[in-house]
Amino acid sequence: MSWPRAVALVSLLLPALAWPSAFEIEARTEAQVSSWRAWRGGGPSDFTILPRRRLVQYLGLDAFELVTGQPIGFESSLRVFADWGLPRGESSRLDGARSEDADLMYANAYYRSNTLSVRLGRQTIVDLMDIASFDGAHVRYVHPFSFGGLGAEAYGGLWVKASSPLGSSVYQPDGIRESDLRRVAAETAPPYAALDDIEPLFGAKLLMENVKGISAAAGFRQSWLSGKTDVQRFSVEAKYGRGRGINALGGLEYDLVTSRVSNARLQGRFDASEFSVTGEFVHVTPTLSADSIFLYFVGGAHDGVRARADYYPSGWFRFYGQFTSDFYATPINSSLGTADEVKNASSPISIGGSFGTGARLPASLKAGADLTFKTGYGGRQVWFDLSGGWAREGLPFTIDARISWVHVADALNNRLVGGFFGAQLWGSYFLGKNVRASVMVEENVSKYSNSDFKVFAVLDWKVLL
Repeated sequence: MSWPRAVALVSLLLPALAWPSAFEIEARTEAQVSSWRAWRGGGPSDFTILPRRRLVQYLGLDAFELVTGQPIGFESSLRVFADWGLPRGESSRLDGARSEDADLMYANAYYRSNTLSVRLGRQTIVDLMDIASFDGAHVRYVHPFSFGGLGAEAYGGLWVKASSPLGSSVYQPDGIRESDLRRVAAETAPPYAALDDIEPLFGAKLLMENVKGISAAAGFRQSWLSGKTDVQRFSVEAKYGRGRGINALGGLEYDLVTSRVSNARLQGRFDASEFSVTGEFVHVTPTLSADSIFLYFVGGAHDGVRARADYYPSGWFRFYGQFTSDFYATPINSSLGTADEVKNASSPISIGGSFGTGARLPASLKAGADLTFKTGYGGRQVWFDLSGGWAREGLPFTIDARISWVHVADALNNRLVGGFFGAQLWGSYFLGKNVRASVMVEENVSKYSNSDFKVFAVLDWKVLL
């Protein structure tokens, strides 16, 4: 870690050193050892072995009662990683690859009472529609009345980007990749403001809480880039629920820049003593960086419906069934015509479903089985998973296993066709009350890699002072 990053980290952690009555330290270490086969245009036997030797360390530091008797605290989470199988010279040539780095996930001081909460530092805002990380302040006040609560919240700061101190592009807007920094530095691409300019962010909401079981909010969010509006959205959301019976939630977000609905969600659920049914509709156009593009078919722009039923009778077994359908012809920017490049000639609609069961068996055993399929836009997929585990109360170790079989016929990548098999075995041992060591071995078999074997080691450590 470079000296500027270390200095930035120390300065952010200093507030936690002022008169706390208790500390909580959580550490998690993940080690991954594996080798990957890579082809460079040769035959099936002409491949290169790429070693993977990765170490990731998560460190969380929380402090309580910075001022004695007051609900003032501090919380933080730092992620440090290094890949010994990827030298710096090689990582500099790969888009988005780093041989070592550190990300400050969050670090903030807070005041939290029954009616007022104030938070200052790096934090994440999550609502029904979106998620954003920023460095700044957040204030929330809800006044209790006999019929419920009414209040408001406001927040402001700088949107966290890859160019931020100890920052990453995980929640960065505008589809900007961290690797663009390298291309701009090499003068192979022109500099542009969206990459590394600061982006002020402001938002506010009016709140209503638990008025006859109903909670609702109306909000506004805006950000500026180089003095111009980058994001400007208005949202409303509401939810109703009192446990068993009818529960519902819904929300709508309107993009004032493009003058159209950017996100919408409506969900209804009925809960009884032994079963529940759920129906949901979503319209999604998220604000995420291009580094999340591998999740496009999960969180990319689309409209979708979902119906699910759960049955949990008395006894060992639980059952569920689910139907899904998605419509992927929603253009993010109709003037570019990018959506036409990946549009399925037959239909932009995909349908799928899943069925499964889980069981808590005698002798401290658990087991589960799931069958998932999807067809239509994007191709066909069939997944079968069988899982199980053993954990007896009073003993310091647990064992879990999983076997998966997948058959894929991808419509957008003609090489992603065929059967894939995977198996995992995970064992954990408690070295102490707050210390756990785990080892996982994984085997994957396909016609492309023949056989890949991986080993993961994880150490979880928690200390209360």
